[in-house]
Amino acid sequence: MGKTALIVDDSRTARIVLQQMLETHDLEVDTAESAEDALAYLGDKRPDIIFMDHLMPGMDGFEAVSAIKNNPATATIPIMMYTAQKGEVYVGQARALGAVGVLPKKVEPVEVSKVLETLRVIGRDAEQRVNIDDTEAKAASGDDASLEKFDQDLRILIQDLFDQQRAILRRDLLDSQKEIAARVADEIRSPETDDDDVKASGPGREMPDPLQVVIAVLAVIAMVFAWLYWQREQGWRDIQQQNVRLQYALDEQQAVEAADTLQLQHRLDDYQRALDSAYTVALDTIEWGANQSSLYSFDELPLGNFRLSVLAELSNHLVALDFHGLVRIESHVGNFCMSLAGPDGYVLAVADLPALQCDRIGFEPVEAYERGLQQSVAFANFINLADERTGGKIRYEIISLGNSNPLFDYPATPAAVSASVWNAIAANNNRVDVSLFPDEQ
Repeated sequence: MGKTALIVDDSRTARIVLQQMLETHDLEVDTAESAEDALAYLGDKRPDIIFMDHLMPGMDGFEAVSAIKNNPATATIPIMMYTAQKGEVYVGQARALGAVGVLPKKVEPVEVSKVLETLRVIGRDAEQRVNIDDTEAKAASGDDASLEKFDQDLRILIQDLFDQQRAILRRDLLDSQKEIAARVADEIRSPETDDDDVKASGPGREMPDPLQVVIAVLAVIAMVFAWLYWQREQGWRDIQQQNVRLQYALDEQQAVEAADTLQLQHRLDDYQRALDSAYTVALDTIEWGANQSSLYSFDELPLGNFRLSVLAELSNHLVALDFHGLVRIESHVGNFCMSLAGPDGYVLAVADLPALQCDRIGFEPVEAYERGLQQSVAFANFINLADERTGGKIRYEIISLGNSNPLFDYPATPAAVSASVWNAIAANNNRVDVSLFPDEQ
């Protein structure tokens, strides 16, 4: 069955150019004009690779990549961003969301070939796989022969040990039987010897009266029982007195231990409250310290390398406190007074320019939201490896509020202020706030 590629792009020209390149590699090519159409297509089809444009009406490419990777049924499909966007920050964002890479719109056919070969969409060597399978089969056969010989030697060794133990047990059993037989023979011979001694004493020897013997034996037995009874009664009284003393001592000890336990529990409760209070104060102090450098400049990434250094220091302190919980990173974008700088976009307006004459004040909400999520590659890697680095104890949540929640209000009208005054307010609204939420114990 042939491989299939899906092109998602609102530009018909871009779709045709890329489709022709892919079809030279015997790929079946399907196209979608929007991210919504692509998601509907993936409802019942699974292409081998997806080429995704970034800027499209409605859902953009980044949102579509996130939706595809969050769906277990489509998460394993490789996605290549196919866009005019470029730069290390953009590549980092694309990879952080799950894209395998970025291709420019003016792509060469050789670059497309390399991507397809790297992702194993084309150019797989079946013969090499067969040779590897044969080698593994031979190795497995050799291992089976070695295991069979080892198993045979082990059975022979166990059988020898079993035979030796059986011989030892048989010898011990015969010795025990001989010993028992000798002891029984001695007991049988003893009465015969006594009778011979009686007969040898002769008829002239006087035998004692049987009644006197019985009375004497009974008297001795009665004395023995009386002595034993007295000993038992005396021992019983001693035991009762000892039990009373032990019970009294036990009651006193339990009372002392109960008082000590109650006092210790009170101390532990006080100590735990002190620890909880100190822990809360420590978390508040760490959070306050992280937010002392919350502002970032107009042309700086909100989640760049400086924010990474602050976050790394924060993480070290939280690990030292054995913190378990959530670190929320909330970015805000200021509405700056800007002047158009040609193809390079907008720059801050000169200080003495009236704010009313600014070419643009602030960004559109969607654009401000996206600017708040801009991050460096190193920052994205730090967040992605947080679970592995802390064993799941520390979790990170990144939220962009764009320009929807300014800390300081802007003037009601820009007519009364200069660009410098306006941008001073915007600079204080251009910030990243960090909040700590420990898990409930």
